Amino acid sequence: MANNLPTIPAFEPGTNPSESWRHWKEDFEDYLEALRYSDAPEKTKTALFRHLCGDELKKQLRAFDLKPNDGCEGVTLQQVLQEFDKYFLDYQNEIFASFKFLEIKQEQGEKFTDYYSRLRNAVVECNYGESQDRMLRDKIIQRLLDKALQERLIRETSKKAKTLQEVISECKTAENSKVQASVMNEKLSVNALKNFRNYRNQSKNNQKNEVNCKQCGKIHEKKKCPAYGTKC
Repeated sequence: MANNLPTIPAFEPGTNPSESWRHWKEDFEDYLEALRYSDAPEKTKTALFRHLCGDELKKQLRAFDLKPNDGCEGVTLQQVLQEFDKYFLDYQNEIFASFKFLEIKQEQGEKFTDYYSRLRNAVVECNYGESQDRMLRDKIIQRLLDKALQERLIRETSKKAKTLQEVISECKTAENSKVQASVMNEKLSVNALKNFRNYRNQSKNNQKNEVNCKQCGKIHEKKKCPAYGTKC
């Protein structure tokens, strides 16, 4: 294998081996596609797998002791991936995965897209099947920071069910509107402050030019006494 061959990080099981495997497999399949190895001979693809997977998976791969399928010269990459899929399935704990999903809430200052992304990643491990979109929709509404939006969505959904995509769209629109309003208010505040400072500076300048006149007893600009040149 060439030393300058591009690589991806080796597999690390972490605290959730099943999820880590799913992510690593996606990266590996993207790697094959990007470097045009998807249609390479099976021997080449399995060699790439061993080259990139790291010690953890290499050790387990040897323990599988896979044999070629009928009609195949050697073990295929599909065999290898399927065997690891079954192996890591044992690590899945749907109850714990569901618990983690249900605990997620939108954090202070967190953008809606980031909140939704965390939910989306977590729900995959729950195996909700056809109920996944409904669970996502309900979860989004339940833990929104924007309570006014939350109340409106609950009220509207009670009258007519909204799809997941409709809820996502409304949340994005509401967030964008808040950002735009904030920018507008900030500009108005800056302009108001400028106007106030200009007014204050002008007032100070006017005050500097005004005097208590001894001749007429009034306050006016210097040398502009209405009684100037007159006799009592």
